Amino acid sequence: MKPGKFVVFEGIYGAGRLVVALVDKVRAALAAEGVEVYELDSPDSGRAQLMGASGLDGSWRYGRFEADFFFELASRARVSAVAREKLGAGKTVLCKSFTLSSVVYAGLKGRDWFREDLNVLEARARGMLGAAPLTPDLTVFVDLSPEAAVRELGDKLKGLFTLEDLKKQRAAYLEELERLPAGTMKRLHAAETADAIFPEAMAAIRGLK
Repeated sequence: MKPGKFVVFEGIYGAGRLVVALVDKVRAALAAEGVEVYELDSPDSGRAQLMGASGLDGSWRYGRFEADFFFELASRARVSAVAREKLGAGKTVLCKSFTLSSVVYAGLKGRDWFREDLNVLEARARGMLGAAPLTPDLTVFVDLSPEAAVRELGDKLKGLFTLEDLKKQRAAYLEELERLPAGTMKRLHAAETADAIFPEAMAAIRGLK
């Protein structure tokens, strides 16, 4: 595997702990093979809500903004800046959630990603000084069932998302994943343990050119 690869891990809400466990195993395995690794986390608006961003004061001189979305954009810009630096140094960057999670969340909330120019704002957050927006070399989708995700999240879902929301989220992810360029996506049928999906994830990462 050539150095300087950007690998993103995605999953519906509730898959977070499984994704973290998988990334931990991938990081350790790559390090053992002599690969320099850097790890990042890039929350989308939904995760920003779960983190409490919607409780921020969204008022400013021109009216109000959606605090969770702008929190996400600021995080994405910072993640992209750091990722470019580490990739330029030849490191493999592992990132938990990226643009795809934003596209899916926008659709889940009934927003039009293109008509509302959300794609333009997102691209600007991923671009730096005229450079092309940062894109993953590989997107790994941890396909945890919505039912398992509900069990995992428990009371954290109250007032934010329902089982039906998670089903829609998963369907949206699968639709968007099909649009990614050939060879840049790996879907892992999650068995609720990182050990079960780790071999497939590593094979996909080692296969990067």
